[in-house]
Amino acid sequence: MNHDAQPAAISNEQWRHAKALQQQLDALLGEVLGAAKLSHKLGSVEESVQQVPALGRVALASSLPLIVRNKKRKEFIGGWLNYQISLAGDGVPLQQDGTPVGAVLHVAHWACEFAFEYDAFVGFPASAWQPWENRGNRLLWWEESESHFGAEWTYTLQLAALKDDEALLAAVVRPALALLQGKPLDEALPADVPGLLRYHDVAVADGCDLRVSAG
Repeated sequence: MNHDAQPAAISNEQWRHAKALQQQLDALLGEVLGAAKLSHKLGSVEESVQQVPALGRVALASSLPLIVRNKKRKEFIGGWLNYQISLAGDGVPLQQDGTPVGAVLHVAHWACEFAFEYDAFVGFPASAWQPWENRGNRLLWWEESESHFGAEWTYTLQLAALKDDEALLAAVVRPALALLQGKPLDEALPADVPGLLRYHDVAVADGCDLRVSAG
């Protein structure tokens, strides 16, 4: 089975749930990043929506600008903290048996914001992202980065595990902040984070792809 197989169209209820989750996350991340002086509490959040023929809206993303303050106290955007909620489409990774894992949430620090219209998002197959470093089978890492906040990284969560604010804090907000602050992997993103998916490198004709599994 591959990503060409078409699932059922996303229901209005699924989409409303994703939008509500986005509002929760935007508020939580804005508050925490603002308190850490990494972003403005009420700063602008870039949003993007992915649509697929016959399926309609399948994914949405938010990108929060990470602020750098220079010696003259001037500010500029030095990187982005992004997340992407994929209900269907090519943002949903495959499991090791080749079937889609289901709805996911990707969290990423990149030098650019997510924008589906510019192909700046987490999409599979992953061969276009190589080479990456697969840290602890749970964090994709790119040492070479144009971000002022260091290496770029991405991790993936099962959406069904993110049921309330505490789960969002434990799985998204606290790990993202800790990674941005340079904390070690086992401290920043421990293996027991709710809903955390494991990445498995898979050899393909043009290099390497990824499969995922639940913890």
